[in-house]
Amino acid sequence: MKKISLIISSIFFLANISFAQKVKQPVQPKLVVGIVVDQMRYDYLWRYWSKYSEGGFKRLVGEGFNFKNANFNYVPTYTAPGHACIYTGTTPSYNGIISNEWYDRELKKGMYCVSDTTVKPVGTTSISGKMSPKNLLSTTMTDELRLSSNMNSKVIGVALKDRGAILPAGRTANAAYWHDPYSDNWITSSFYMAELPVWAKEFNDKKIGAALISKPWTTLLPIESYTESTVDDNEYETLFKGELKPVFPHDLQTLKGTDNEIIRRVPFGNTFTKEFALAAIKGENLGKGSATDFIAISFSSTDYVGHAFGINAIETEDTYLRLDLDLSELLQFLDQWTGTDYVLFLTADHGAAHNPEYAKDQKMEAGEFEQTPMTDALKKYLAITFGSADLVLSAGSTTIYLNRELIEKNKLDLALIQQRCLEFVLRFTGVAAALTATELSKGIERTGLYRFMQNGFNAKRSPDLMIQLNSGWIDWNTKTGTTHGAAYSYDTHVPLLFFGKRIPAGYSVEPVFITDIAPTICTYLNIEFPSGNTGRPLGDVLK
Repeated sequence: MKKISLIISSIFFLANISFAQKVKQPVQPKLVVGIVVDQMRYDYLWRYWSKYSEGGFKRLVGEGFNFKNANFNYVPTYTAPGHACIYTGTTPSYNGIISNEWYDRELKKGMYCVSDTTVKPVGTTSISGKMSPKNLLSTTMTDELRLSSNMNSKVIGVALKDRGAILPAGRTANAAYWHDPYSDNWITSSFYMAELPVWAKEFNDKKIGAALISKPWTTLLPIESYTESTVDDNEYETLFKGELKPVFPHDLQTLKGTDNEIIRRVPFGNTFTKEFALAAIKGENLGKGSATDFIAISFSSTDYVGHAFGINAIETEDTYLRLDLDLSELLQFLDQWTGTDYVLFLTADHGAAHNPEYAKDQKMEAGEFEQTPMTDALKKYLAITFGSADLVLSAGSTTIYLNRELIEKNKLDLALIQQRCLEFVLRFTGVAAALTATELSKGIERTGLYRFMQNGFNAKRSPDLMIQLNSGWIDWNTKTGTTHGAAYSYDTHVPLLFFGKRIPAGYSVEPVFITDIAPTICTYLNIEFPSGNTGRPLGDVLK
C-alpha cells in the first residue's frame, strides 16, 4: 500500500514539475504608452477616416484592438475626472477627482484639481508650477507599476495641461511635465524634483513652440476637400481675439500678441507635445532599462480647438488630420526605439456636444443654460422659506453647495433644505434631473442618469445638489463653440484602442467602461490593480 501511495505521489510531483515548466512568466514589454486625446468623440475615428494617413489612426485600428462601445460611467465628464478615471480604474466616488475644480468645505474656497500651495515651481517662477497629485485618493496603474518593480520602472507624464500630465502619472511618478504659457517652458514642480533635467532645459532652449506658430495656420489639405465639416465662415464658431471672421488662414504671429496661450489653441500644440514626449523618452532612456517603463501622453489642443470651433468645424477636422500625422511619427519612433517591444492604448477623457445653435437649426433638442438666474432665484426662495439669505455657499449650473455651518447654527434641517433646492431647480427649463447629497450618501443602487451621478459623487467633496441638464443642453452661453460634461453618449462615448506587443487585431461592440483600461493594462503587466479599482480586465486583448 505504501508503495502505491509513493508511486501516486511521484506521478503528481512529476506532473506538477511538467506543468510549472510549461507556465512561464511572460516577458514584459519594454515600454507602455498611454495616450489620451482631450475631447475626442468616438465618431472622429470614422468621420475623417478617408483623409487619415496609413500610419496613424488607421494603423492603430487595423493592427490593434478597437472597442467600439466604450463609455464613461459617471458625471461630470471633464478633463480631470477623465484622466483620473482612465488611470485609477475607478470613478470620482473613489478617486476623489470630482471635477476640474470644486468647493473645498474645509478651506472655504474653490479647489483646483491639482493645485498644491506647498510645492514650488520648477522651470518657471509662475503659479503654474504649484501643482501636484495630492488630491488623488486612489493609486494609478502607473503607481502600481512603480511599486511592483521596487521603483525601478520609470513613469513620466506629459501634457500641455497640468492635470493631463499629473493625474495619469500618479503620486509615485519620476516626473510630470506640463506647459507654462507665461515662460513658454515645459515645467514641473518640487513634488517631483528640485530642477529640470538637462534634456528638458535643452528642449526649452530650442523654443520649438515659437517656431511651430511662426507661420499662419492654413489647412493641411485644400480647403474645398473638407467635406466632412461645415463651411469655413459660419455663426457657430468663436473668433480668435483680434480676428474679424473665424476663417482660414489664422495669423498666429499676430494672435500671439493678444494671447500667450495661442500654441494650446491650435493643432501645433499637439505637435509640441509629441516633440517633448519624444525628448522625454530619449532623455530618460525609457524602455531601455531592466524594468518596464511608462509614458503617459495627453494631447490637449484638440480640446481647446473643440471648445472654440465646435465639432463640425474645418478647424476641428484639420486638427485631427494633423494629430494623425503626429501619431504616425510617434509610432514609427516607438517601433525603432523599442524594436516594436511596447504596448499602447489610446482613448479620450470625454467627448463633446453639438453647438446648441447649430443643433436647434437642425431641429434638434438643445439649449444654453444660464446658471446665474437660477442661482439668484434659489437664494431668494431659500431666504423666504428658511429665513436666511446666505444658505448657498457656491453654485454652478450642475452643482449647489450649501452653507452647512450656518444651517447647523440655525438648527435647520439639511436634508429638507437639500430637497427643497432639488424641487426648486427642477422647475427650470433645461434641467433634466437632480439628486441630493443625502440621497446619494445612502448608497442605493441607481440606474440611468442617477447612476452616473452616484458614480460621480464623493461624500466629502461633492455638492449638496447634483444637477443634470437635458440632452443637447450645455452651460455655455456664448452661442459659439461647444463644451462637455454630461451623461449623454456624445460626452461619454469615446475611442478605446489597444495596440502593440501581444495585442490581437480585432474589434468588439460589447459595452465596456473606461474604468476597464487600468485593470486591463495591470493584468497585461501582471501587477496589482489600482487601490480604488472598480473596472474589469478586458479579456479580448489579453488572449
